[in-house]
Amino acid sequence: MSTARQQILGRIRSGLKRGPLNEQQQAHLSQELKSRKRTTQPARAKVTGQTALDDFKAMALEVATEIVNLANLEELPQAMSQLMQDSNLTQQPLVLANEPDLVALNWAAASINTDMRASTKGDSISLTNSLCGVAETGTLVLRSSPNSPTTLNLFPDIHCAVLHKDNIVAGYEDAWDWIRNGGIPRTVNFITGPSRSADLEQTLRMGAHGPKRLVIFLV
Repeated sequence: MSTARQQILGRIRSGLKRGPLNEQQQAHLSQELKSRKRTTQPARAKVTGQTALDDFKAMALEVATEIVNLANLEELPQAMSQLMQDSNLTQQPLVLANEPDLVALNWAAASINTDMRASTKGDSISLTNSLCGVAETGTLVLRSSPNSPTTLNLFPDIHCAVLHKDNIVAGYEDAWDWIRNGGIPRTVNFITGPSRSADLEQTLRMGAHGPKRLVIFLV
């Protein structure tokens, strides 16, 4: 254990007026961490099927997320082209996650120039996949990877994400099960609507700490 960590834990113990945990207490704590036992959940975090889909859409729209319904993934380039035209971004590149299902789409037919890289300051629009959606709050869950760095979710003015209807789960506990099944990544992002803040004169401002718009392509 590093010296800095020892000092931090020492201060915490001092504040709690106790010393290190004994072996029995450490074993109990380790077991609790491994058990993943769920505590009380609201009813909305237990829904399934069509109800979960309806709840997700309602909650996402309530926090200013935009939803575009697609019959299949092949419709995505044309839908993205329309979005970029409406946003006056036809001359801008689409910063794209380097993931096989997205790269394989016919972007050229939709007259979209794609750029597969980490996003940087000044990028206008990006597209990623999402791991799942949480019906409880209309939240997207994204895992970082070398092919889909976290900057794609944070830097562009407009963040677009593909979400398959079958990948909508009821609550956060279910989402963490999905995350653990694939191995814990470097970064997990839970995204509920576009970035916003009302800290400045109690006026709501979009894009305060990230994208001004969040668009979900629901497949």
